[in-house]
Amino acid sequence: MEVHIKRAGERTSVNLGWLVSNHSFPFAGNFDLHRGGHGVLLVNNEDIMSAGGSFDMHYHQDMEIITWVMSGEVVHEDSTGNTLTIPAGSAQRMTAGTGIRHAERSLSRDKGPIHVVQMWAAPDTNGLQPSYNQADFTDKIKSGELFVVASGLAKHESDRGIGINNKYAALYAARPKAGSSITVPTGKFIHIFIASGEVEMDGETLHHGDSVRVASGGGQTLTMIEESEILIWEMYAHF
Repeated sequence: MEVHIKRAGERTSVNLGWLVSNHSFPFAGNFDLHRGGHGVLLVNNEDIMSAGGSFDMHYHQDMEIITWVMSGEVVHEDSTGNTLTIPAGSAQRMTAGTGIRHAERSLSRDKGPIHVVQMWAAPDTNGLQPSYNQADFTDKIKSGELFVVASGLAKHESDRGIGINNKYAALYAARPKAGSSITVPTGKFIHIFIASGEVEMDGETLHHGDSVRVASGGGQTLTMIEESEILIWEMYAHF
């Protein structure tokens, strides 16, 4: 088993004034997006957008884009005709497929800034019909237990969350209280992201913004030093 911890301070950070974006994977510049990935996960960006800020319409193709909303309210628009709001405690999945244009906005100033984690995963099939799904996970996140946000794995046939077009991958989330623990799934590739809080794993303290890449392993116990929000990918293929 190989375990690599990437500290929050090692991430690339972009500050545009209206947006602060921290990248766990190479994201901006001249590079091979897929070469820098872990399993099928290619992007893990933590974004804080000021109230009234906007990612204007832009294009994606052959990508599964999942946005986990931690605070604020996102307004999503896309070229298939969707205009929807995504409140905190919810997640969206956008299948770019053959091509889609979309915008993500913070139009409601009374909701304050938006805090999201946006993740890109490679689909297992290119050229899909663009599609969209979202769900409110407020009740599940209150339980403190690990639950499925988006999955294509056969073992989650009865509960795929918002789904993902990759039969080798699943995304989980949890917000356990201080002193409680969760067990990381096992898999060929595991990615753990501390979206908030402070966690102990195998004698290491993980802070907000830290991530862990595991190859051929998993099964670690994460113990909460304080209430924390955790996002975990379980994957069985590499792009």
